[in-house]
Amino acid sequence: MLDRSPCLLCGEVGERLLKQLCQGCHADLPAQQEQCPYCDAPMSAAGLCACCFPHPPAFDSCIAAYIYRYPIDLMIKKIKYQARLDLIQPLSETLIDRVRLECVELPECLVPVPLHPARFRQRGFNQAQEIIRALVKKLALPIAGDLLKRHKATTQQYDLSPSQRRINVYKAFSIVKSMSYKRIALVDDVVTTGATAGELARLLKHNGAEHVQLWSLAQAPPGRQAVT
Repeated sequence: MLDRSPCLLCGEVGERLLKQLCQGCHADLPAQQEQCPYCDAPMSAAGLCACCFPHPPAFDSCIAAYIYRYPIDLMIKKIKYQARLDLIQPLSETLIDRVRLECVELPECLVPVPLHPARFRQRGFNQAQEIIRALVKKLALPIAGDLLKRHKATTQQYDLSPSQRRINVYKAFSIVKSMSYKRIALVDDVVTTGATAGELARLLKHNGAEHVQLWSLAQAPPGRQAVT
C-alpha cells in the first residue's frame, strides 16, 4: 500500500511504502550503532561504557531506537511540548525492529515511566504511555499503565548532573498495587543518564521483578543533556 501523504519532517509528497517519512528523511535519522549492552549509550568499541563499567545500572538492559540528536531531538520536543503525537508512530517502528532483533525473550508487560499528576494535567498526556500505544499495535504485550505512580514532583532533569539526577528521583515513585510480573520493560521517550529508569528498576525488583529492561525512542550520547 503506497502512502502519498506529506512527509512529517520535510513535507515532501512522494510515494513510499507504509512510512510517514520520506526515504531521504528516514535515512537521515541518527540510528544507534555500537552501544553499551546496559545503558545503550553509543560507543566506539564493544563492551561496557565508561559509566556502566564501574557501576552497572539497576535495569538489566536498554534498547533505544535512535541517538538523541537532530532531527530526533526536535521531533521528541515536538511530541512533548506541541502534542505532535503523530511523530511517535514512525519512531516507534525502528524501536520495534530493534526489540525484535535484540530481545531473546519478550517481557510480560510494558510499563510507562509515570508523570507526576501536576505535569500530566499541564501536558494532557504521558508521552511514555503514547509510545506504548504505538508499540502494542505490533507487539502483543499487555500494558501495566497503573502499576507505578510518581508521587514526588521532581525538578526538570536536563540541567542536572548525573549525581543530582539520582538524588532528584530518589524515592520519587511508588508501586500502586501488588504485581506478579517477573519480566518488565519500562518505556520512556529519552534516556540520558538512566537515573529515572534505575530508580524504577530498583523499586520493581524490590517488589518481585527479576528482569527489567528499558525501551526508549532515543539515547542521549555521553555529555549531551536531553530535555525531559
